[in-house]
Amino acid sequence: MPARTRGRAKFQFRDRLFVWWVDADRWLRIASQDKHFVVAYGLGRAVEQRPVLVVHGEEFPGLEPSDSRPIHLETVELTSNSMGSWVNDLLSWCFDESKILVRADAPPRFS
Repeated sequence: MPARTRGRAKFQFRDRLFVWWVDADRWLRIASQDKHFVVAYGLGRAVEQRPVLVVHGEEFPGLEPSDSRPIHLETVELTSNSMGSWVNDLLSWCFDESKILVRADAPPRFS
């Protein structure tokens, strides 16, 4: 079953369709149309905490599909001025094969 698109923004990235939405004012969620790639980026986290990406889907470059989910990873700080740029920056980081994956100690704490 494809990802729900009603009420969600569609986003084309490297000839592949994704949808994104903000969930409960705390999470920027991104999913591929086939739902194999699903991530959530914590918004409004505690100031002293590094940005955390939560991987829910089985597809994520650098992780084995058999690894137990969810997986919490330290990620890049999103500094662009628009949500579309955030989605593009986050997907660029996720699909960058040269990135070094660092697991976060815990899920994000929200302020």
